[in-house]
Parts: sequence; structure tokens; C-alpha cells
Amino acid sequence: MTELHPLRGGLEFEPTLEVLAKERAGAPLTVFSGGNNSGKSLVLKWLKHTMGKTAYMLGTNRFYHVYHFSTALSDPRDLDNFESQFNSHMWNEQYNYEQNFFDLNKIIVSLSDDRRKQLFDLCGRLIGSSFSLRRVDENNELSVRYIDVDGLNLSVSSTGTRLLMTLLGLCMDDRFKSLLIDEPELGLSPRVQRALAAFLQDTDARREAFPHLKQVVLATHSQIFLHSAEIDANYVVRKDFRKITLARVRSIADFHRLQFNLLGNSLEGLFLPSAVVFVEGETDQVYIERVVALRYSGRNVVVVRSGGDPKRKLATLRETLGDLQKSPLRSRLFVVSDSVHAKGLTADLESMGVPRDNIIVWKRNGIEFLYPAAIMCSTFACTPDALEALVISDDAVSLNGITKRKKELSAEVMRSLEAQTVLPHELEQGLLRRIESAID
Repeated sequence: MTELHPLRGGLEFEPTLEVLAKERAGAPLTVFSGGNNSGKSLVLKWLKHTMGKTAYMLGTNRFYHVYHFSTALSDPRDLDNFESQFNSHMWNEQYNYEQNFFDLNKIIVSLSDDRRKQLFDLCGRLIGSSFSLRRVDENNELSVRYIDVDGLNLSVSSTGTRLLMTLLGLCMDDRFKSLLIDEPELGLSPRVQRALAAFLQDTDARREAFPHLKQVVLATHSQIFLHSAEIDANYVVRKDFRKITLARVRSIADFHRLQFNLLGNSLEGLFLPSAVVFVEGETDQVYIERVVALRYSGRNVVVVRSGGDPKRKLATLRETLGDLQKSPLRSRLFVVSDSVHAKGLTADLESMGVPRDNIIVWKRNGIEFLYPAAIMCSTFACTPDALEALVISDDAVSLNGITKRKKELSAEVMRSLEAQTVLPHELEQGLLRRIESAID
């Protein structure tokens, strides 16, 4: 079903904006994406208009410079004035509403002390900085205030910090039940974008920080802000002359196509893993794969079995990606080898593009020496000290009169392995810390 809408000269929407509003009524998060001039911002404006005074639309013109904060009582007519201004501009075809009625100064001073502290705490967690409200003259209670960010005035901190504070400060305003944000990625580093996107998608975290805020609607060019947990909360907006199509994402394939397009058709931006770890055999792969999945949940660390010939696997990878010495994946390539390995292996791997620090050689021959001590002690009915006497002969692992096949032992370890399981120091320091450093 389509409609000819009086907004902006009779544009045609499919589905109608009324149907769209009904579809997303009460949804915690909705994301619109599409190219420039596709109609995303226009859809946000119409939705804000239908939601009324309890909704605020944060336009793209939100770059504020604030040195000192002027204090004043809140004007009870603020929302009425904003609503009047917004509607006046919205219906004016010669004017594109992008400014914001509430600037950063007004946002900060309108919050209660408790809400302001919550804002500082939340910004601090997302950016990794310390925020506090300070007096210019610490000995004068009536002195003007400023926001201190790691010892500096907010005015000389990054533009992204002020942009994030503007966005989250509006989320803190309990006069609004809905917030519509045009291009939330503006001025934010990819790391902060990811942190903010994860927060907005976390219903429980949002409810704790903004219990009054029932609905957030985004229009974005960034794949980071796509709702990956609920793919049908994403819409692709396209414009063909006077027809605007709002296509809801319905499948993983649709979602991947959308990611791909937002990445500028960049395969490396979408499909490369966080890290690649080459290990010796089947039980090595099963164990390391499980450990990194527990440790780095949500990160795509690929564990590849080399069958004792990591050079062959690296050669295949090099044929696919080109010169690994020049690849952005180089620092994220890891090769794990037993103590017994081919002569000259380390030098050969380095020449193929693997950094020397990413070549890990275990002190002993067998992944079983790297299994958690608590699980091994339970399996072999022994003390931790006795594990030094573990014997591996072909496919048999023996200790204290008990013998297990490698796959059998691996299965027992997998059943008992949990995120809180204490891992051997050699595994932690030799491999996991290096992976963490590479992907963080």
C-alpha cells in the first residue's frame, strides 16, 4: 500500500508512514539506513511529528562549544516552544530542520544533580575518561562551573566527547519518552560507536539508565548502529524520484547485504575475522576454539587446524589475501606449535608474514599439558603437582594408573570448561594475552 503525502510536495511512501508508525509503536529500537537523499531524515521528522511533545528529534547540527555553564531556571514553556518551532519548520518546504532546540548548555543545566552524575558516569564508561563538575574558583560557591574531563575543560576535549554528551544528555531528560537521532555516528570514533550501539541495543541497560525512555529511532550511514540482535528492527530507505520505499530487513541474507552496502561494498570490512590462530591437531583446535569463544564472546577468532603443516595453511591464506606482510590481518595471525616441530619453522613463518611474537611454541609436546589443572586433577584423581608426571604416548594420555584416549580426554575437558575456569599460566601469557592485545 502506498500513499501520496502532503509533506514535501506529495511524496509517495511504501508502506505508508501510518503503517510504519503502527509497526514500530512501542519498539525499543528502530534503525533506518540508506544513502544520502534517500528520505531517512524525512521519515524521522514525520515520526517525531506524530509522537508529539514527548518525543525529541536530535538533528545533525549539534556541534556545540561550551566553556562555562550559565545557570538558570528551566522554562516550563520549553517543550511548547520547541514543538511550535519544529512543526513550523517541518511544513515549510523551503526549510530543512537540522538544528536543535536544546543545546549542550541547556541540556546539562536542566538535569538534576543525580541525573547529571549518571550522565558523567555513563559517558566515562563509554569513552574511558573521568567527568566531574568543577568551579572556576574552587573557593567561591557562586563561581561559574565547567565540566572537567581528565583534568581539562570540556571545551578543549574532543568534539566527539561533546557530541556524545549531547546525545546521552537528551536520553537523560525524563520529559521525553521517545528520542529520534539523525546520524548518531557523527563525530564518534568506531570504538565509541560500538560501545554506544551496544548500549542502545541493550534493553536492560537502557531501562536502568533511562527508565522513562521507551523508544529510540535512528537514521544512520554506519553499519555499527544496525540492530544485529533483532534484524527486523532495521529498515532500508530508498528514494526513486518521488517514491520512498521503506524495506524491512527480514532475513540474515538481507542483513548482510545491508552491512555490505554500508561498508561501501568492502569485503574486508565485513568478512575478515578478528584473528586467525593456526594450531596443530583436532584436539588442539577443539580446546583453543572453546577457550577463545568463552574469553572473547562476540569476537570472531577463527581457529584453524594445520595438521602439523602451518606453512601450507599460510600459503593458502596468502593466495587469498595477497602479501601478508602488508595485510592489516598480519598482527592478528598466530601460529601455535608443539615443542617438537620442523627445523627452521619459526624463521619460515616469519618470512611468510607472521610476526615473531605471534609464533607460540609450547614448552612440552601435547595440548594436554595446557588443559586446566582443576579438570585434569579431577579426571586423573591426583594433586596439581602430580600433573608433571603426565605421559602422552601416541593416542594415550596416562597418569596415576588412569589412561584416557586423547579425544575422550578432550570431551571430558570440554564438558567441564567454563568461562571462570582457571587456565594454565603458559596458555594465558603465551597465547591469550597476545590475542587480546591484537584485537582490543
